[in-house]
Amino acid sequence: MKGAILFSTSNAASLNIMRHLEKDWKWKKKNENSYLFSPCAKENCCSGVQAAGSPLSIIEIEPPADSHADYFLYASTHKSEAGTPALTAHVPGNWGAADFGGQPSTLNMAYACKLKQILQLLDEAAKKHKLDWPVNMEVDHHGPTPAGGKKALLFVEIGSGPDQWSNDLAGRVVAEAMMKSLFQPAPEAKVYLGIGGGHYSPKFTPLMLGSKERAVGHVLAKYRAADFDEKMLKQAIEKTIEPVQGALIDWKGLGKEERERIISILEKEGMKWERA
Repeated sequence: MKGAILFSTSNAASLNIMRHLEKDWKWKKKNENSYLFSPCAKENCCSGVQAAGSPLSIIEIEPPADSHADYFLYASTHKSEAGTPALTAHVPGNWGAADFGGQPSTLNMAYACKLKQILQLLDEAAKKHKLDWPVNMEVDHHGPTPAGGKKALLFVEIGSGPDQWSNDLAGRVVAEAMMKSLFQPAPEAKVYLGIGGGHYSPKFTPLMLGSKERAVGHVLAKYRAADFDEKMLKQAIEKTIEPVQGALIDWKGLGKEERERIISILEKEGMKWERA
């Protein structure tokens, strides 16, 4: 599986991360919208990795139609009202309303094992460089949702405000994690759909960081529970690169009626489930 990077020239974290890929990892800056990493220094080398930029908002950028990559890592900001320092990663997409770009009720292709790897590499690099920030897996949210998108999209983010987006050490950490992820095979794990809980996946983040046997791709937050139906379940299964083994439910992260309704849908569709 070959990866590529997408970034926004109007996004502070994008520019921070790309600066460190150029400085620390010797990526070649071809122009404002294009970088290349090629170990053999040949532009058409089979092992070369591209980074493509755009002035659009990061949640509006869609993968280039002519790219040969199988998955794309988005170098992005993460925003929160609290402004708490954090490193986050997640699959973009919308279970229901498209409040922040993309199409409503449209998921992207998830690459759960690569997402697991990226989260672990973020955690590893943060500890190595003594950046004492939490690493979190977020639920599916925001755009883009390219029409007919068959390539996996993964956001890798610096959060949660301007001071953090331009933090030099954070840029270094994220660039290192992304670089290693691009050149290391994803770990093998059984893949599940995550259901319930808050925006920062309190049950699923520890699983992604700690468990060797399991990974989670798409995550449905409690605040989107009402959007879950047979159609969205089928979409989540079809739009996961790995075979989906079943669903993991954050038991306390859903109300009783929400759990019962969701479990009835899972069982009707023959999907195994268990408590996370």
